[in-house]
Amino acid sequence: MIEQKYSVTRTRATWKPRIADDDLPFYRCPECGRVLQGIAGSLPGSFSDGLRNPMAEPPYAHDMQALPTCCGSALERMELTELDALPEGIEFDYRILGGFNSNAVECSWRISDDRFRIQWIALKTFTGSQLKYVLPKKRSPLLFALADEDAYVYCDKDVCLECTFMCKRGFVFYVGVEDMQDGTHRTSDQNGAPLTSLIVRLPLTRMSPYWESRP
Repeated sequence: MIEQKYSVTRTRATWKPRIADDDLPFYRCPECGRVLQGIAGSLPGSFSDGLRNPMAEPPYAHDMQALPTCCGSALERMELTELDALPEGIEFDYRILGGFNSNAVECSWRISDDRFRIQWIALKTFTGSQLKYVLPKKRSPLLFALADEDAYVYCDKDVCLECTFMCKRGFVFYVGVEDMQDGTHRTSDQNGAPLTSLIVRLPLTRMSPYWESRP
């Protein structure tokens, strides 16, 4: 008899976690172009909408009472770019991997226009967020390991079948992209360092056409 082994990252959740639809907030300084991520707002994190399957309301879901400042000016919240509004020459995709014991999500990209460069990728999860930098010479994809409630999955498939259960509904990738030809915002700081021109929003809500066609 083969002994069943459980990894330290395997979730103990017996229900599907839920998270509010609010996006992670990102702010840009209108003077120097620096980008900051909002972590907390005017209220603490909480749960709502039932006891068995509560909805998590993270602190960033609540408006900040006062916007932080930089270079003497209030930061401006950045608009998010949806996939269907992406300029030509850049594509993104994702996969859910690892099953029960090694659950992870992977973000991949393909760039055919040298004007674009990926700077960082953030992931909204059920319990918070992760952020990784795409350093020079780093190739696609970028892998985000999951644990606790974030590692919840309906089945043990190593590669998600993207069924109607949508285990990661609520997860969102945010990709910081440098556009060297952006005429709207500064593309580099006073030292020549590249700045984030746009943030691409990639929700993990895709369902396979196979499941969509089933009665």
